[in-house]
Amino acid sequence: MGSRLTMVDRDRLFKDLLKTFFLEFVDLFFPKIAVAIDPKSIRILETEGSQKKQEQEEPEAALPSKAAASSSDILVQVQMRGQESCFWVHLDQSTEAAIKSERRVFHTFARLDAQYNLPIYPIILQFSETSQPLDTNGYRVEFVDRRVLDFSFVAIQLHRLNWRDFSQRRNPVAAALMPMMNVQTFDRPVVKAECLRLLTNLRLDAKHVKVVSEFIEVFLKLSPAEEQMLQTELERMGLLERERITNLLANNTQEKQQQGAEREALTLVFRLLKRRIGELNPELEAQVRRLPVNQVEDLGEALLDFNHEADLKNWLQTKTP
Repeated sequence: MGSRLTMVDRDRLFKDLLKTFFLEFVDLFFPKIAVAIDPKSIRILETEGSQKKQEQEEPEAALPSKAAASSSDILVQVQMRGQESCFWVHLDQSTEAAIKSERRVFHTFARLDAQYNLPIYPIILQFSETSQPLDTNGYRVEFVDRRVLDFSFVAIQLHRLNWRDFSQRRNPVAAALMPMMNVQTFDRPVVKAECLRLLTNLRLDAKHVKVVSEFIEVFLKLSPAEEQMLQTELERMGLLERERITNLLANNTQEKQQQGAEREALTLVFRLLKRRIGELNPELEAQVRRLPVNQVEDLGEALLDFNHEADLKNWLQTKTP
């Protein structure tokens, strides 16, 4: 992903985490609600568009027919004690003060309510001290004689939570989110060790382990000196725990190397295609990016005979089932 994490990368990581472990997320922060959810009823609802695009195209006060849910949002439909309901989790990373955070939350909630016509439980997830602060947990409109609006939501401000309060929770979401909590600089290797200990003790399958371990690696990237301190922490663990963590770290390193090699191969192919047939249109570029590794290698050889864009199109058609 590179040294700097983009907003798109962050959104993807959070959405992967919540889609994979939604019930565990609710259980971690709202255990009384989690027991009321039918696990078999959980269904992720896709949201489209971005908040920024909607704000550019529509007046602030308008209520469009489609919800202005951003790419940072996840909407989950569930049954709670037999009643159809929704959870809306918004990853709040706005630093702009053009409109107060609480009011922005209400505007999006109103649009979602209009679209889905279901009870919605709003959760705002903040992880950065640079996010616009939430002064309250709601948005209210009052006059001298009455309260016109009293809207409330739940705010989880990760950077204000103490990671130690979550280190003993047998929950994969705790293992993923501890790096984003209030971690002192000198505690970073300790926190990573505890996250890895928790993750390996949960005995998840490889797919689920990957979702959490990627989160830990991205949001708690250690310096060489900190890596040495991490090894010291691991030495203090029992033999079985240390072996599990060592195997996990080795697998992560191997996968990173493989991904790096794949990215280099794809970069080389695009460079050669540009020389042979010029700039690719977005649709063709997307098709090439979707190719599996073995076909990228095949394309690297085949493109030496390309002279026109049509040659690439014809080659791609032969690879489409």
